Amino acid sequence: MSEAGEEQLMETTGATENGAEGDKINASKEEEDAGKMFVGHLSWDTSKKDLKDYFTKFGEVVDCTIKMDPNTGRSRGFGFILFKDAASVEKVLDQKEHRLDGRVIDPKKAMAMKKEPVKKIFVGGLNPEATEEKIREYFGEFGEIEAIDLPMDPKSNKRRGFVFITFKEEEEPVKKVLEKKFHTISGSKCEIKVALPRKVYQQQQYGSGGRGNRNRGNRGSGGSGSGGGQGSTNYGKSQRRGGHQNNYKPY
Repeated sequence: MSEAGEEQLMETTGATENGAEGDKINASKEEEDAGKMFVGHLSWDTSKKDLKDYFTKFGEVVDCTIKMDPNTGRSRGFGFILFKDAASVEKVLDQKEHRLDGRVIDPKKAMAMKKEPVKKIFVGGLNPEATEEKIREYFGEFGEIEAIDLPMDPKSNKRRGFVFITFKEEEEPVKKVLEKKFHTISGSKCEIKVALPRKVYQQQQYGSGGRGNRNRGNRGSGGSGSGGGQGSTNYGKSQRRGGHQNNYKPY
């Protein structure tokens, strides 16, 4: 392949001479990296090239990525930059305001992703009349249960159509339950997902809060108020089997 052809292929696939864009950032997501930055409040129109070109004036950028929604293929409104020199991060932070594609963006030091113990599941589509005993009997087959949360509708004071199950043991019971997406409980076809704290769920959805509104001013804001949690509980649902502590940004 000609040199021009190789360059075109790299541009099309998002690859660099040292691998695909984002590889270096993803490789260190569980470690502290002094040269890595989280960049929030990005416009949907901002490309990886735009992001890299902007931050190059602060120092050499060795990797850059924008997180995309796998369903829509559109930007989730945030990304990551990896500088060769940690001093470049300080230069970025020293500047009071950053604007890109007509928006004030929010660059911060990226923190390592910390995995939380997975013990709790969300069970949706459950018949509200299913007794706690039946629920405990069914899920007790997967592991010892620590707690069952039965959310109530505050207006009707009746059970809602979902529950949360917390196992005593980490990981293994949840892994067994998730081997099937749907379970039949008391005649209802129920969907099972990992349950995460509301704040964790919202952080993972960072940048999606304004998507229902085409107004640029609303794009890229924090997670949607309806996304985190179910009913009046403090937990949301997610298919990811790990979370981020509240002071960490999602990768």
